[in-house]
Amino acid sequence: MSTSANSKAPSGNAANGRRRGADSLRAAKDALVRQHVMDASEKVFAEHGFNQTKMQTIAKQAGVSLATLYQFYSSKQALYRAVLVARDREMMSAVLQHPVFQSGQPFTAISLLSLMQGHLRFQLSHPDYLKLILQEGHAWYHTAAQPTADEQALWEQGLKLMTTALEHGMQAGELIPADPTDQARLLMAIQQARLASWAADGMQDDHETVITRIQADFVRQFCRPALARTLLSEDGSTLCPQALQKIQAE
Repeated sequence: MSTSANSKAPSGNAANGRRRGADSLRAAKDALVRQHVMDASEKVFAEHGFNQTKMQTIAKQAGVSLATLYQFYSSKQALYRAVLVARDREMMSAVLQHPVFQSGQPFTAISLLSLMQGHLRFQLSHPDYLKLILQEGHAWYHTAAQPTADEQALWEQGLKLMTTALEHGMQAGELIPADPTDQARLLMAIQQARLASWAADGMQDDHETVITRIQADFVRQFCRPALARTLLSEDGSTLCPQALQKIQAE
């Protein structure tokens, strides 16, 4: 009996191994399909808007059946929110890679401008995601968009980071004293207005021009006059070369 039991053990182990391998392969395949669907959905939602988008259109764009699409996402709303959360997380991860978070040092006006640069580069390099944000239209009053819990948590994390950065600048005497949370919301609104203008004009201006324009808005609106004069060009329309060099050095 012992010999018989031992002879069956390898067969059982092999079967379990094959099942685990099949499950792993299926999970990897599902992950690839899910990501492909997300990418296709982002493009379709950006082009047509949420209300005008049909699940059939997304399925066709992704090259999957409608049944497969509903296998992964129960509704158009669930898919739309999943797309936003995925990109929000990706952007937050990119923002947190900034050296100022690694150093633990307080924010200065220059490090804040550098952080803005990285954040804006992400949005500008993902134009479909940017269109979705602009379609939402509630960057400074996020609950109006009726977000999911994950979306709200990510938005609040971003607002807290920006509020803290502005508060540091005020404490250092570089930024105009004001309620930092209100100022963070105002900065979001300014950024969104500039990005909306860029999108409406066909996204023709190069990314660095758009970024510098928004950075100059920040300096004019939030920095104390003495500091602003050292960061802006003579006519005040853009950043001066010295300021750009300092930002690049961050």
